[in-house]
Amino acid sequence: MKRIVMFEGGVETLSYFAKQMASAFAQMGYLVFFYDLKDEGRSARRLRKFVRVGETVLVTFNFQGLEKERGVYREGVGYVWEEYRIPCYNITVDHPYYYHERFCDLPEDYHHISIDRLQQKYLREFYPEYTDGGFLPLAGTGLSDGAPRERPYDVLFTGNYTELSFFEPYIHWINDEYAAFYRGIIDELLHSTDETVEAVALRHCEREMGKVPYDDLRIAFSKMIFIDMYVRNYWRGAVVRTLVNEGIPVHVVGNGWEKLEDIRRGDLLTIHPQTDSASCLQMLCESKVALNVMPWFKDGAHDRVFSSILNGAVCVTDKSRYLCEELAEGEGVCYYELNNLSTLPETVHALLADESLRQEICGRGAEKVQECHTWAQRAETLAGWFEKKPLQTEGERVK
Repeated sequence: MKRIVMFEGGVETLSYFAKQMASAFAQMGYLVFFYDLKDEGRSARRLRKFVRVGETVLVTFNFQGLEKERGVYREGVGYVWEEYRIPCYNITVDHPYYYHERFCDLPEDYHHISIDRLQQKYLREFYPEYTDGGFLPLAGTGLSDGAPRERPYDVLFTGNYTELSFFEPYIHWINDEYAAFYRGIIDELLHSTDETVEAVALRHCEREMGKVPYDDLRIAFSKMIFIDMYVRNYWRGAVVRTLVNEGIPVHVVGNGWEKLEDIRRGDLLTIHPQTDSASCLQMLCESKVALNVMPWFKDGAHDRVFSSILNGAVCVTDKSRYLCEELAEGEGVCYYELNNLSTLPETVHALLADESLRQEICGRGAEKVQECHTWAQRAETLAGWFEKKPLQTEGERVK
């Protein structure tokens, strides 16, 4: 019997994803152990009783369990994963440049899993010393049973907002010359909305400095995370503002929305406090339209898209290459262009005015999402990957 170690007690969303996958793993016959990051002492003792050499794999998100946590790492000895020869499958829900400082002292049997194909390409080019574990997009969770229900929320967006002025100190953190350099990258990204941060940043770096070694570039890109955050928050604000200012009521769930700039119809913006994943899913069950702004994934998908459809809300979203391959227009989604938001209110008005249209669109997408884009499917994919790679056989523990 194979054994899987997973984590809870860290970021709530990641714990929720892990538990959805764990349920599927259990149905496949795996034993799953959850290491609680809030109770490391007890978890560490239980972990060593659970793991077996040649029978255990680690499935984690965002380097949980790979940051030298005291319960799984000892100085001079290393990780328990190495001691028991446990392959590590790490699903990262942000771009690799967010994790530059974590790409060190990782176990030898480490597999980096990307949720976007361009992020996977970046890993291969900029971190070739690490194993590309594959592409595994985020997935959805459905609470709705499909039965008709009241949907009091016209438009719902789940996610935090950071006002753009917050990023000014980061833009100016070196000097005016660098600030102009960063502004140039930001301006191009806001104009060329189908480009990635790294592609635009690379052009600007080479224009200023010529060819730069990848080792230096990956350090430089890790210092530009604020650009990614600036751009995604710019468009979150712009999309919500566009609808509200055109008279469409929008409910937002998360922190920071009280600071949204240039709202003319503030009475139409209802702010709900940040909450947990299950509560957000319940609100999707009560929404007609679910608004999505991709977090600058240009060849991946966000769980908001799939979860919206599974819970009966039409997802109105900007595009990515992968998303358009998986869901055509009208298959649970209605697409808009970031650089042409003038058409967005018309799309949303039409959906809100026609319940049968919404049901038809959701119906076309729900079957495909249920078959292909739940955490159960992601667990099956992962299981296939580590079943193809034989685990090390029983033997003495590595000293």
